[in-house]
Amino acid sequence: MLKPGDWVLLLDPKARRYLVRLKEGGRFGHHVGGVTHEQIMAAGHGGRVRTTKDAWLWVLRPSLEDYVLLMKRGATVTYPKDAAAIVLMLDLAPGERVLEAGSGSGALALFLARAVGPEGEVVSYERRADFLARARENVEAWGVRNVDFRHGDLAEAALEPEGFDGVALDVMEPWKVLSTAVRALKTGRSLVLYLPNITQVVQAVREAEGQPLLLRRVVEVAHRDWDVRPPVAHPHFRQVGHTAFLAQFTKVRTVRGQAQHEEEGAGEPQSGQDEDG
Repeated sequence: MLKPGDWVLLLDPKARRYLVRLKEGGRFGHHVGGVTHEQIMAAGHGGRVRTTKDAWLWVLRPSLEDYVLLMKRGATVTYPKDAAAIVLMLDLAPGERVLEAGSGSGALALFLARAVGPEGEVVSYERRADFLARARENVEAWGVRNVDFRHGDLAEAALEPEGFDGVALDVMEPWKVLSTAVRALKTGRSLVLYLPNITQVVQAVREAEGQPLLLRRVVEVAHRDWDVRPPVAHPHFRQVGHTAFLAQFTKVRTVRGQAQHEEEGAGEPQSGQDEDG
């Protein structure tokens, strides 16, 4: 049963999405007509409501992806496709601690918080007070309470050595905070950089050469939506193109020379069979 304070996703006849937080006496206005929040609550998740112009709106439960893409923004959000890949690269589990720098609008913190669960913790550093306030508001509005937002520069933070199970850096010049981040990361665990352009990736890899870090991979996550209306199917005309590069490093016990790359092909899965099969 829906109640005031709950989030809903309204879907119009053209599949356009609207994120609404319900409140007593509230009303949702739309070009195909309006509906009251009481009507939405009565319909419930999976139901439909009829507007004042005799159109139907689906009432759906918003996913974390929906929320991140439709919530209020300060900084540009980390796209869900990238956030999901970062969680995968960090190999996070419930109860673990993860460090983030660059809170932005709180998008990545939400994905990290879900991965470590209520018993885990996300510590998020942000230099800009306005971004931090927006990120905190977005995270708390979604009902998440295991993110510790801190206003300041990660480079100047006094953190417990090897106190985190993963590190995610979404800052313009990550090499300036790399020493602090690496000290705080447990040996054998991963650090991921979120970088908009390949020039930043090259510089970051160069700067990481003096750290006990092993470069595992650099990836760009592709995502392509399709419009399927039998018997016709084609890619959506509007697509999300390039968003960022993700560079994954693992903390090792010693600095391995100048180039922190694995040997060519070392990261590829092997079948375990010889050439004769």
